[in-house]
Order: sequence, then C-alpha cells, then structure tokens
Amino acid sequence: MNLAAITFLYPAMLAAVLVLPIVWLIIRSAPHSPKQIVFPAARLLRGLRTNRRDMQRAPLWQTILRCLILIMLILAAARPVLNRNEFSQNDGAVLIIAENSWSSAANWPDYRASLHEIINQARLDLRSIYLAQTAPEPAGATITRLPDIIGPVSAHQADRFIDRLHPRPWAPDYPQLSNLIADQQHMANSIGSILWLTDDLDYPGKAELANDLDALAPITILSPKRNSRIAIQSLVRNRTGLGITLTHDRGKLARDIILLARNDQGSVLLRHNVTLAATSDHTDTEILLPGDITNSIQSVGVEGMETAATVFQTGARWQQRKVGVIVSSGDSPVLLSDRYFFLDRAISPYADITYAPLGRLLEDKMDILVAAGPISGLGSQYAALERWVQDGGMLVRFAGDATTEIERDFLPVTLRLGNRDFGGSMSWEKPKHLLKFPDSSPFYGIQIPEEITINRQLLAEPDPDIVAKTWARLTDGTPLITSAPRNTGRVVLFHVTPWADWSNLPMSGLFVEIWQRLLPLASPSDRPEAELQTSLPPQSVLDGFGRAHQPDATILPLRAPLPVPNPRHPPGIYGENGQAVALNLGPFLDNLDSHIRWPGTTALRKITDYDQIDLAALCLLAALMLLVLDGAALIFVHHVSIRRSRRHNALTTILMVVMVGGTSAIMILAAMTGTASAVEIQAAALQPRLAYLKTDVAAIDRLSKSGLAGLTEILRRRSAADLAPADAIDPESDDLSFYPLIYWPLVDGQQPFSAYAQAQINRYLDSGGMILIDSRDQEAEPARLRRLLAGLEIPILDRAPGDHILFRSFYLLDHPYGRFASPLWLDARPDQRLDGVASVLFGGNDWASAWMLDEGRNSENRTDDISPRQREMAWRFGVNLVMYALTGSYKGDQVHLPAILERLAR
Repeated sequence: MNLAAITFLYPAMLAAVLVLPIVWLIIRSAPHSPKQIVFPAARLLRGLRTNRRDMQRAPLWQTILRCLILIMLILAAARPVLNRNEFSQNDGAVLIIAENSWSSAANWPDYRASLHEIINQARLDLRSIYLAQTAPEPAGATITRLPDIIGPVSAHQADRFIDRLHPRPWAPDYPQLSNLIADQQHMANSIGSILWLTDDLDYPGKAELANDLDALAPITILSPKRNSRIAIQSLVRNRTGLGITLTHDRGKLARDIILLARNDQGSVLLRHNVTLAATSDHTDTEILLPGDITNSIQSVGVEGMETAATVFQTGARWQQRKVGVIVSSGDSPVLLSDRYFFLDRAISPYADITYAPLGRLLEDKMDILVAAGPISGLGSQYAALERWVQDGGMLVRFAGDATTEIERDFLPVTLRLGNRDFGGSMSWEKPKHLLKFPDSSPFYGIQIPEEITINRQLLAEPDPDIVAKTWARLTDGTPLITSAPRNTGRVVLFHVTPWADWSNLPMSGLFVEIWQRLLPLASPSDRPEAELQTSLPPQSVLDGFGRAHQPDATILPLRAPLPVPNPRHPPGIYGENGQAVALNLGPFLDNLDSHIRWPGTTALRKITDYDQIDLAALCLLAALMLLVLDGAALIFVHHVSIRRSRRHNALTTILMVVMVGGTSAIMILAAMTGTASAVEIQAAALQPRLAYLKTDVAAIDRLSKSGLAGLTEILRRRSAADLAPADAIDPESDDLSFYPLIYWPLVDGQQPFSAYAQAQINRYLDSGGMILIDSRDQEAEPARLRRLLAGLEIPILDRAPGDHILFRSFYLLDHPYGRFASPLWLDARPDQRLDGVASVLFGGNDWASAWMLDEGRNSENRTDDISPRQREMAWRFGVNLVMYALTGSYKGDQVHLPAILERLAR
C-alpha cells in the first residue's frame, strides 16, 4: 500500500496528537497497584488498614500501548481514505449525469464502477446527490420521455438506483434533459458541482446542454479509458457472399476486430478479421461464403463489443430468392442465352436462377417466376399458377415480340391492343425517357441515368387505380412498370421486353438496381416500407448490450416507414416467420468520429481503476484490538495481586484458562471449517463434476445421486471426460459456479426459494451455467415450469428441433431419450454472449432413472419399464448433454459438417 495515496477528510482532527505528551505523563505518573506479600507471621496485623501506597511508574510497554490506542482513535476521527478520488472540490449537492444510451454499453462496467466511486465520495463528504440519465423511457400508452431527475437522495439510495440502471439501445435525448434541469430551480440553487459520465461523441443537443450546465456549476467530464465506437451500418448480399459496411471513430493506429456471424440457434458460423483504417471512419469488407451458409446467417456482431450498434440482424429479406424463368421445353440453349442474357446478368449475382417449363418451376417452389410474352404451358397449369400467386408468389412479366400478343390473364393492368412505337419511321414521336420514381414505388430514390430511352412499350388502359399501380412511368406519364397484389402474392409487369430491342433499359445499370429492389419483395412480408399497411408485432428485441430478449408490453408493433430505434421500437425482429423485418440501430448511426467541443472551464478526466477505501473502520478495529490486548495483559500481569485467597486464585485461573481455551478452540474450529470449505471449493474447481439440487426428499435425492453416478461412469468409459463424483448442492448455502451442469428434479409440494437462493441461481445462469429441470412425469410444458419456479429468470423456452447441436455434440441423435419420450424444451433465443448455448433445459423424461447402472438399482428405484435399448439411448443423450455443457456450440461449427455427413453416409 502506498502511504502517499492516503488523505484525510478531516485533517483538523490530527491536531489531537498534540495531547499525546500529556497523556504520556499522566499514564507514566499513575500509581501502580501495590505488591502483596504473604507473611504468616504478620497475622496479628490482619484487619488493620493503612493509607500508605507505594508510588510506582506504569510500565513502558503499557504506556506505549495506550498511546497507540489513542492514536488509532484520533486517526479514525480524521477519516483517512486510500486512493481518494477528488471528483469535485466545491461544497453543496452533486448532480450526477449517467450516460445510459447505446454508446455507453461498450464501457458500462467502467461507468458503473465510477458511479459507485462518486457516490462513495459523496457519502464520505456528507453531500446530497441528484441523479439524471440521458436515455428516454416509455411513458403512458404511446409516448416516451426522460425519467425525472432523482434527488436529493442519500448515498445508499443512489447506490440502489445505479444497480438498477442499464444502457438502452437507442439515442440519448439531451434537449429534453436540458429542459428537465431548467425546470428544477431548487436543484439549481443547491448543487455545487456536476459530474457527467460520458464520452466525447458529439450528438444533437449535447454541446448546448454542456453550456447550460456550465452556467449552473463547475462540470467534470469522466470518460472511459477505451473510447472505441463501432457500428455495423449495412449488411448486403452479393455474388460471392456478403458485404459489410462498418462506421467507427478514427484511431491513432489501425485496429483489428473480429466479426462473428451466427445462425438462428446462436451458433457461430464464421469468424472474419477486419482491419479498421486509422485515416477513415468507414470500412467496407467482403466475405466469401457459399449461398447456403449465407442464407443461414441471422445476425452479425463484433467480438468483444457487446452493444446494440455492433449487432446487425437479418430478418426475412436476407434469404436468397429462387427465381424461375418460364421457357418452353423446345427452346435451345443458344436462344435462351441470347434472349435472357441481360436478365441473367441482372439477377444471377443476387438470386438462384433456373430456366425450366412452368410445371417444373411450380414443383420446385420458386419465389419469383419470370415470363416474357405469353406464358408457355399456361393451359394445363392455370389453376396451379393461380394458387401459387395467391399463396404469396411473385409473377414478373415482360412484353414479348412485336408479333405476339400477351394474354390478358395474370396482368396488373388492362392492356390496349398492339403496342406503342416512339421514333420509328411511322411515328412522329421521339424516344421517351423515365420520370423520377414516385415515393410509393419500391424503386424510390434510385437515380435514373439520362441515357435511358424507351422506343416501344405496351400501353395500359387508363383505369381509375392506374396511378396506385404504377411503379415507374415515362415523361409523358404512361406506365413503364406496373404492379398489383393478388391476395398475399403479386403480379408485376414490365411494359418492355427483357432484351434490348424495345429499350436500352435491360442493358443498363438501372436494370440491375431495379432487380435489387424487386427481389426482396418476393414474400408478402417483404413489401417495401411504403406498402407495409399492417403492423408487425415484436418477436424479439435487443437490450443495450445487443442481447435478444422477449419484448414487454411497452413495445409497440412496427409500421412503415421504419422508425429510428426508440423506447417504443427498440432494435429487434418484428413480424413472424416469412414476415420478419429486422430493425437495426447501425443504419441510423453515422459520423461516429465527431468530437464535441466542451466549454473552456470544463474539467476532463479519465475513469481510473483505483477504488477509494475508507480506512476509518480499520483504525477503529485496530484500536479495539489494542484495547483487548491491553486488558489481557493487565489480567496476566496483575491477576496475582487481585486474588484474595487461594480459592479465588484457583477460580481466577480456571476462568482464565476456560476463556483463553474457549477462544482458541473457537478460532481453531473456525479455521478448520474454513480450511475444509476451501479444500472442497478447490476440489470442485480443479476437477469438474456434475451436481444435483437437494429436494429434502430422501428417495428422490438417492435416485438423483445414483443416476448421475451412472452417467459419470458412462462418460469415463466412452469419452475423455473424467469427472469426479457428483455433488448434492443447496442454492441456499453452496456456490453453484463450479458445476457445468446441474440436474434439478421437481417434486410435489416444492417450497419456493428464498431471495438469496433465487439470486444465486439467476447469477449462475447468467454466467454460463446450465440446469436440466426434470419434472419426471412426462408433463413438460413451459407454462407449468413458470408457475413452479416463480421468481427465477427462466428464459423463453421453445421445443428443441431435431437438428439442434445438443443432438449431435457426441452421438447423432434425434430425441432427448430417457425413461419417457416427452419433448425437450430449451432457450428459444440463447444469449449470444454465452456462444448461443442454452442455459435452461426442461423436460419430463425422468433421466436419472434411465442413467442408473445395474449396481445402483435397488427395490426402491427399480425401473423395469426401461428396455436395454432405451437405457442405451438415454446414456447417449446424457453423454451429449454433458458434452454440450462442456464444449458449447463447438459441434455447430461448419468445419465439422463434412465429417458428420461422411459418418451419416457410412
């Protein structure tokens, strides 16, 4: 400990040290107890009294000891503090502004530790505290607002508030905070200093708030040591895989980060290293991936940075569409390559394209069908095509040759007979250009090159709803691209051919951009934002750390246009299945390298790692120990002089022996207990083992012990997992963190856990532990589990699919085999922070009974209803379960897919 780091809150109290010489003289001059000598010849003088006393000085050791006691009391009164952080020098209340918007999540542990340090200093300084936060919260039915400023509060109340504070996945609202502070006039008159925990990122209203605060009191800005801001701004598919755009702050040197792509189970599909340039605030990267792996990506994040800005979810639009071009069975490859050359070049980088007759394409369940001119084979497939469109398919049609008429079925608009020529020898009109796309069109915002010209088009009848159906039109107002919904499907018509004889549109880059907008519209949920007329309910939302969780009642359904993430619409997935739309925070963040200019009088500090420690309690403890030592010394030194008789002497001696011996015994027992506990903890930490929760039902506990003993032995025989014997644990008293898997059998009349035990279990699950909950009665329903385990943070459970990693972590299985055959339920959205591994598994298959070996069975736990084959499959599931708990999603890595396929082939 560095003594130079010690400061005193009340240094004036140290002046009491000046009285030590006086105390020294008083103690040294105090008379010592007279020494008594037993002299039998002097019995005649017994009973006589005398006032004479021998004056003796107190022993030197006693004087020094008592002066040390006084010094410790003086130091305690002066309130010594180690590593004192002088956040503010002024008197009065302190206003603490806690940054809890999206940018605080990356450094939240530092923020929280610093907040507790500030509150501790305020406690030592006897200062009242006001607390404000920057992220708004839901209020009422549909609005949002900043929470009211809390205060004045005590340090204890402030600590409780900070413990409940978490970062939010949306932007701060500095103007509203400025208004709140301006309305608190009584607070403005009482505060003496302002402490603002934030970074240097400039945001609308932040500089104005700083100027307003500077007029109230001195400001101290506490910023994190690691001030790195990164957001995933876009994620797009391309011909070779996917492209990612990152926005970030500039650094002094280039930085390396690792991107993680995960599937819907939370398993990592790829790790990709990206170097962030120091000279730019944007970085683009391309990742080469097969189409099937790209399709399975559900989210992309940054390793080591748990924020909502570094998580980009995909939604239904991410899936690569299958496009089928309707051709006649007699069309030659040369003809196809000539007629559909430009169409193939525009679609193939972004979709799987197939050329085949209509019947085969319908059987292959294409997402989009493309037809040029009359639809070949429509007669026999009319009803099937109608059903396909009604069920959500998209039919895209083009004009055919000038000599063929397009049939009137499956069209969005009514066409006039013939076609319209521009610039021909028989026409006075010149070729037409395109108008700007209307805001109701999915192509809105695409720049139209001036060189695009239209020489011929199919002309539509002027229907009353022709404007609503038009996605693109020419300069004379006539439609070029029209569309109309059919139930959940859609029909789109290009009024030109897909080759370059009617226009140069197919051979332009505009044609590619149009198809890039058109492909995602293949499912009814993926209509453009302008066409999302129905609301999409939230399915899962992200918190400030980018972790998915179930939405609560304050989150509203999503409507078009997509809003900026806010308390009512946080980042997440909205809509179900094919209608899933991802709302991400990254696309709304830009210019993360902008730095705020603080007022000139603002003090800037970095958050340190040093925790200030109040040494007053240690000084008082030292004084108490010295006082006890002084008393014990007096008893040992003077016990002979205070005896009146041998009986008293013996009694005093016995009492001293009992007192000293009892104290020593208690200390030895405590040390032995602590040592035994430490040995048990060390053994549990060094050698992995399974555990089961004690139920206080002897038969069930013996069954659990026998079942886990059998599973441990099977693991030792068949794998490299050499586990120690299973432990029986109680969350009321035992540490759960040493056990990778805990088996929890449910019993009738189970008593609820205490608040401490609930906190123990919740902390165990949050830190990566795994619990297998067994109802043992085949009744495995998550709703029942929530009723039985009220108070525990049980996640959303979903039925385990047959291809889950758990069923292939060691053996290739398809069911959670046990004594019974009920399904297994586990985390529907496992925490990505824990590598996507489920923390809670729930079923009713009485696994402990099925895991027992022959030597563990007796008349009490006979399970004759389990066949040898069923017990073998139960052991295999148990091995898979333990491997899943120990290795996580290791087997979900695509690297092992060829080996698994090879084994299946054999």
